[in-house]
Amino acid sequence: MESKQPYYVDISSGNILQDPSQNASPSYRIFATPTEVNELKMLFNDNYDDDISTMRRAQIPFRQYHNSPEDDRYDQSMKDIFSMIYKLGDEEARTHITEIGVLEYTSDPHLREDIKNLK
Repeated sequence: MESKQPYYVDISSGNILQDPSQNASPSYRIFATPTEVNELKMLFNDNYDDDISTMRRAQIPFRQYHNSPEDDRYDQSMKDIFSMIYKLGDEEARTHITEIGVLEYTSDPHLREDIKNLK
């Protein structure tokens, strides 16, 4: 069984580092196996692809954001990233993700469905 090691995730760049001093400003600390780190890297790669598709969509002036499947995919890929960080993150990461409200609410405003499923 793989052991979990601390990693530092920089949301803006998509970097996942073992040493937070590697010229980055990590947003979250997680504890993950190498397999989980690879899964998170794949989520960041998918997010990058979704981001590029939204850039292409933005070049078409008559297409609005709320009618854009590209933007919906980008939004979902960000939620997937935050969900995984919540699952693997330390208490500070979980608290911050909960406070910024990036994950969807359920009928209980204090507990979101995707967070509840990760516990």
